[in-house]
Amino acid sequence: MQGNGGFRLVVRRGPQPNQVYELNKDIVALGRDITNDIVINDPEVSRHHCRMTRTPSGYTLEDLGSTNGTFINGQRVTGARPLVNGDMIGLGETVTLGYEGGAVQAPPPVSQQETMIGSTAQPPGYAAPPAASTPPQPQSAYAAPQPQQPAYGAPAAQQPYAPPAPGYEYYDYEEEGGSNTGRWVAIGCGCLAVACVIGTGAAAFLIDAMNLWCSVPFVPQLFNLYCP
Repeated sequence: MQGNGGFRLVVRRGPQPNQVYELNKDIVALGRDITNDIVINDPEVSRHHCRMTRTPSGYTLEDLGSTNGTFINGQRVTGARPLVNGDMIGLGETVTLGYEGGAVQAPPPVSQQETMIGSTAQPPGYAAPPAASTPPQPQSAYAAPQPQQPAYGAPAAQQPYAPPAPGYEYYDYEEEGGSNTGRWVAIGCGCLAVACVIGTGAAAFLIDAMNLWCSVPFVPQLFNLYCP
């Protein structure tokens, strides 16, 4: 036995929680614009978001090219999709509407329900099939030996000595790297000192050869040179 109830939408999440919209038209438009049958003022909802159409078995839902999409139980709607009692309709990511109504299946009679769901009562003339006998499993003649446990207090058996497997010796790369760094720093300082000495000697030679001592600041005063 089936009974037909009314159809409605209940706001589960959105600007007006628990708001109920009765569906009593053949075509119901939803959107943010005031010309829709159901107006939902939310930024995620397009001006003309989706449309519901009545059919003999209920309503179908169709998206009208909305920006943020229309969803049924988390799946995006493409084309017309029939609705079932209890479906959750999502408009974008912030509005959720619950679809309620439609045909409701009445539970079967008690006697029929017991017969359908594991009841011990069987219909007249029913004979239970004979229980299938399980053939005996052959016993294997081989039995794996059990490890012998040493008696309490007995000394453990000595294992023969085996040399350790060859491995890699530990090598301190950090120490070597540190010594190499100090060595290169010392070499660089020595080279720099040699270059300074050579440059100073070359400069002094050129100044003396060209008799430019008087043009060097502080040199005449330092060595009491006569400079006309």
